[in-house]
Amino acid sequence: MSRVGSIGASTVTVALATAVGLFMVLRVHHPWAASIVLLSVIWLPGVVMAIGSVLAAIVVSRRAPRDAASMYEWLKALLGEWRAYFAVFVWRQPFRWHAHPDPERRRQEPIIVLVHGYLCNRGFWHPWMMALQARGWAWRSVNLEPVFGSIDRMVDRFDPVMKNALATGAPVAVVAHSMGGLVIRAWLARQEKWPDGLTTCVTIGSPHQGTWLARWANSEAGREMRENSPWIERLSGSAQTDQHRRFLCWRSLTDHVVYPPANASLPGAHDRVVRSAGHVDLAFQPRVMSESLDWIASAFKSPQALTRS
Repeated sequence: MSRVGSIGASTVTVALATAVGLFMVLRVHHPWAASIVLLSVIWLPGVVMAIGSVLAAIVVSRRAPRDAASMYEWLKALLGEWRAYFAVFVWRQPFRWHAHPDPERRRQEPIIVLVHGYLCNRGFWHPWMMALQARGWAWRSVNLEPVFGSIDRMVDRFDPVMKNALATGAPVAVVAHSMGGLVIRAWLARQEKWPDGLTTCVTIGSPHQGTWLARWANSEAGREMRENSPWIERLSGSAQTDQHRRFLCWRSLTDHVVYPPANASLPGAHDRVVRSAGHVDLAFQPRVMSESLDWIASAFKSPQALTRS
């Protein structure tokens, strides 16, 4: 089961029922108000994202002016993020998280371990699962819980999934979104050395250096993702920089969740920048998906080449 899926399904159901109920009450005497209320399930998330985007743009312009995006780029990212929100949080994660189950691995078939971010579940990865299936690769996914617990407890949940993938003897790669990038790094910090069979890690919008936005977070994992948090400092202190050469890190200049943009990079890692994509939508950008899969394919052929490039 997925707690995020249950929470999401309940939230979507209650929101729709409330909007419809208020519409029925208001439609006779206040038709315009009734229409606005009914459509609030569509426009309200966009308003919240717009406010977050304005805040992010102000912070980035002050702290990292070289990474400042144009108004057009922010607007384009907002529209894409709006669409991604409904696909992920209104449909895939609440109602379709158990679709596309992890496949039985065929002989010699590579394995991609998919690690979602905060307040997400395995349903986040459906487009990736279909892309992996088209390449003839297997995948393993996990619902990270406890939802509002510490990242270290989520690593405990992730550990058997990763170990089972490596135990097959197949080449393994990790693709992680947002907080998932911290989960894989925290898991690696528990290992004596880089695991045999693990070829590379791809992180997408991961707050490797924390994020400015997390200063408002109250959950345990949220506090751990604050910039310069004790948890981030410990993780950075335990990291081996030479391992970062096996990482491909994607970041967006219009990410309204993880910012400033440089916080999504690791020292010594291979850095990739997208100018206009929201935090969730970044994971599904055609360039991000295609280049990441090509990177993983090259790692399967020669993981040593990644550390030399």
